[in-house]
Amino acid sequence: MSEDIHGYRPILAALLTDPAQLALDLDRAEHLVGQMEDTLDAAGWRITPVQRADAAGPRPTVFGPTTTLILRQLVPGVYVRRYTVLGRGGTVWAEMPCCDRQARLPLETHTEFRVQCASCRLDYTVVLVDENDGGYTASFQVTDDGTPIIARRRRGARPLG
Repeated sequence: MSEDIHGYRPILAALLTDPAQLALDLDRAEHLVGQMEDTLDAAGWRITPVQRADAAGPRPTVFGPTTTLILRQLVPGVYVRRYTVLGRGGTVWAEMPCCDRQARLPLETHTEFRVQCASCRLDYTVVLVDENDGGYTASFQVTDDGTPIIARRRRGARPLG
C-alpha cells in the first residue's frame, strides 16, 4: 500500500497541511497518510480510483451573461445565463439568448419555466437564480433548436404511384 500508484498521497498531504484544515507540517502530514495506509492495509482495504460515468461525457457549454451569441451556437443542451431587470407585479425581464427580445418571467426562484422566442422559434427551459445581492440571473437552457425541415420538389418531378 505504500506505492504511490494513483497519486493520492500528495493530495492528502496537501489537505492535511492546508491552514484552513488541520494545518499540520509536511512531515507529520506524510506520517499520518502512512498510518492511514497501514490501517487500511491491515483491515484488507485497498485504495482504487473511482471511474465516474459523468467524467467521460462532454460537459455542457455555458455562456455568460454578457456574451453575444449567434444562432448556430444555440443547440440543444447549451446553457446561457442572462442578467434580469425587476418588473412590476412580481416579474423580471431577461434578454433572450437568441435576439434582442425580452422574456417576462415570474419571480419564482428554482422553478423551471418553458419559454419560446416568437421570432427565432427557439425553445428554452429557464430557471431564476437568486444572486443574494438583490438581483437575479436567468439561466436559459436550449431545449429545441427550432430549425425547420424544408422539403423541396425537383423541377419536373412526377408523383409516385
